[in-house]
Amino acid sequence: MNGPAPISLWMRHRDWGLALALVALTAALFWPARGFAYLNLDDDVYVRDNPLVAGGLNPEAVRQAFTTVHENWWLPLLWISYLADVVLFGRGPQGHHLMNVLLHAANAGLLFWTLRRLTGSRWRSFFVAALFAWHPLRVESVAWIAARKDVLSGLFFLLALGVYARQAQRPSAGRLAAVGALMLGGLMAKAILVVLPPILLVLDGWPLRRAGDPRENGAWRAWRPLLAEKLPLFGVAAVFSLLNLGTHRVDVAGAYLSWPVRLGLIAPNYATYLGKIFWPANLSILYPENDVANWPVALAALVGLAAVTGALVRWRRQAPYALAGWLWFLVALVPVIRGVRLGLAGHANRFVYLPSIGLAIAVVWGVAALAERGRWRRGAIALGVGTLALLAWGTARELPHWRNSGTVFGRALELPPAHPAALLNYGVFRFSEGELDEAERCFLDVLALMPDDSQTLGNVGQIRVLQGRAAEARAILAPAVGRPDAHWLTTGSWGMLLLQEGRAAEALPYFRKTLAQRPQELGMRMEWLRACWEAGAEAEARRQAALVGGRTGVAPAAYAALFSHYLQWWRFGGRAYAWGYFRRLAERNPDDVALLNNVAWLAATDPETPPDVAAQAVALAERAVAATQGRDASILDTLGAARAATGDFIGAAAAAEQALALETDAAAAEKIRARWRTYRERLPAGAAAAQPGGRAAE
Repeated sequence: MNGPAPISLWMRHRDWGLALALVALTAALFWPARGFAYLNLDDDVYVRDNPLVAGGLNPEAVRQAFTTVHENWWLPLLWISYLADVVLFGRGPQGHHLMNVLLHAANAGLLFWTLRRLTGSRWRSFFVAALFAWHPLRVESVAWIAARKDVLSGLFFLLALGVYARQAQRPSAGRLAAVGALMLGGLMAKAILVVLPPILLVLDGWPLRRAGDPRENGAWRAWRPLLAEKLPLFGVAAVFSLLNLGTHRVDVAGAYLSWPVRLGLIAPNYATYLGKIFWPANLSILYPENDVANWPVALAALVGLAAVTGALVRWRRQAPYALAGWLWFLVALVPVIRGVRLGLAGHANRFVYLPSIGLAIAVVWGVAALAERGRWRRGAIALGVGTLALLAWGTARELPHWRNSGTVFGRALELPPAHPAALLNYGVFRFSEGELDEAERCFLDVLALMPDDSQTLGNVGQIRVLQGRAAEARAILAPAVGRPDAHWLTTGSWGMLLLQEGRAAEALPYFRKTLAQRPQELGMRMEWLRACWEAGAEAEARRQAALVGGRTGVAPAAYAALFSHYLQWWRFGGRAYAWGYFRRLAERNPDDVALLNNVAWLAATDPETPPDVAAQAVALAERAVAATQGRDASILDTLGAARAATGDFIGAAAAAEQALALETDAAAAEKIRARWRTYRERLPAGAAAAQPGGRAAE
């Protein structure tokens, strides 16, 4: 029974240097990712809007991480890692990105160290680790916060391999238990570690050579104890497989497919991954689903995989590393291969985080063996260095696509055919930037592909509500809001429509349903809070205000406290919707001169203010002037701006002249004078870089 070769202390010092160099170079390559934003695919529900993560690491959060299922997964160590990020770096995305970079860099060094222990080969192990770490397919696992599962589970996987290398050299129950503990930790970060036991059996064949050729007579006697020692690990893998099947209680896209069709998808999916690994071009966060088995293609792919496997089996004595690496690749992909796994995309770059290591082993050892046989060692080294440089360059070029949701989904849309999820998420990004018209175009493109998609219907409906297009909003939301599968955004947008129409009491049940589905959605809770006040549900309003305060630290304990929320909607592009609140707030406080002045000024100086809103701003400003008996320069200044917004430039100039006659502050008078000049030129107040003239508007 053979094990890894012993390594001298001097050799270990050299290995430490190479491992640290790999860590440093990998961290430097991916360092730009630390400044990237949250993505609106999974990052929001995993981290940004996840109430479990918001409070940081504390005993209650740890308890919840172990006792609750989130996003259909039981992954307590994943959630705890996010909690630790919040404690160390705060709640922004930078800390989460930095931790991903550091974990991946650590994995690069750890892979080198582990392969060095397993094989005794320094430079081949170094090249494998560098190929793994610097490959462009790693960008998704590192630059996507929600892909923390890959780098964190990868850490436990590599640690388990390192302990197993020692177990092969000096077997003990304690070391085997440590392997099991590390496997368990990795499974609590990502279920992919169910592949660890069969990969350990592959390593038993090569490089550990703990038993002979399985096809030789009497080989079973040597392999039987190796299999027996891993039975507990296979048991843990089975338990976690059943656990994940139990937590995924929602319908999965493609789950309706028959098993013959599923089998027909497997071999082509393997071929797709091989193509991406060896030619990492046109990478995307999403690839179109293809759930129709193309049997000629499936047969050709299956024949190709079988031919490669058969050839490597025949060459197992001459090139055992090739068979071991190939089997590693095949086995590690099983849980995520199309046909076994069904869901959002046909394949994903992050799914080859661990499987690609096996291919790298087969390629690096194979090239090194050919170089030794053909005496072109220098050429092989040059080829290896050039390949690493090209991969690092490709990674550096790929990273900027992951800067934010706009860049990552914009890139996905550059690669045909259009993926509905990419269109949807690109639209959500444009919406978050306040580009409502562009966002609506994206959502309508989604509906052209998926006419009944409830989330997209809700997105379109919300935009139309915000823009005051009530009839159009009703037309698209009404057929969808009563469906059993209505998305929370659909029901919430319908509630907003009713609220805007003054039907607050009718809106309440829709907001209740929305928040039952999406309790962390603070914006919808603010809408519910407004509906409670407008419907006279004071007790419910106080309860909702307390819940908002628990999230933000400030409880909006009065109707007027919603002002900043609707000011954000106004600036965001939802002027018509926000004005509905401002108008009702002014009606509730008819004697509040400062409020009347500020609301009128907001509408009067925004060039995007709808005409009907501008007319109402004049009325509010006139009420404020009447309340102050025309003696406040700043309010007269607001009246002038409001009149100019409606095209009444003569009236605007007259109001500005009255304000100038009263204003005693030289700086404020100069601003009013500048606006007066613009009115004389028949231009609105914004043309003079409008700023409030007096105290009441500040």
